[in-house]
Amino acid sequence: MKFSNWALSNQRSLHVLFPELTFDEVAAIDMSSGSNFFGMDPQHDDLDAANLRIQLFQEKHPKALLANGYLEQRSFYNTPAFERVLKGVKEFRNIHLGTDFWIPAETPIHACWDGEVVISHDNDYHKDYGGTLVLKHRFSEISFYTLYGHLSKSSLLLSPKGKKVSQGERIAFIGNELENGHWVPHLHFQLITDLMEEAENFNGVAFPSEIAQWRQRCPNPDLVFTETLPSAIL
Repeated sequence: MKFSNWALSNQRSLHVLFPELTFDEVAAIDMSSGSNFFGMDPQHDDLDAANLRIQLFQEKHPKALLANGYLEQRSFYNTPAFERVLKGVKEFRNIHLGTDFWIPAETPIHACWDGEVVISHDNDYHKDYGGTLVLKHRFSEISFYTLYGHLSKSSLLLSPKGKKVSQGERIAFIGNELENGHWVPHLHFQLITDLMEEAENFNGVAFPSEIAQWRQRCPNPDLVFTETLPSAIL
């Protein structure tokens, strides 16, 4: 509750995060497990087909920034790498804990608040983040973290661990599919209230049975932006 109250009084525009993009609204694609957006490729492996579908959606919403995904259950992760069996029940770690912004590779990312880089690491695994940054933000009454995933390798040189950054400062660039964990280019943006002593990575998806605790650690990014991050539309 304390973070939520602070966030609502200290919101930033998405234009601070993406000052070099032009948009005047936000639109969401439904990428949930029940959606047919990816057709016969629900695990997002055919990147050419996925990119085309996203481009066509963007053409229908030419003035929009495409953003989606908080607490969305996604079939992207219904693979053995994200699977466990607990007390005889199989489940996948497939509840998305951040917001995805579907924007082109090399798009610059800027800091929304003053902070310090506490993670700058290349998580170079299939369907991981690739280039990853986490910033810590400290204010008199609160501290929290922001995570930026699917970045270029050059972002880690621009923002090494320990660097102090100022609001509005360029911190990263969106990575391409060869360096971002094998995804259509996008930014995974996540709020974190407890980093749990992680030094290189942090979960971007949660098991459904643990969602209550993870939504406390990772609040809705909609809290910190003046624009509304909408529910999915078709």
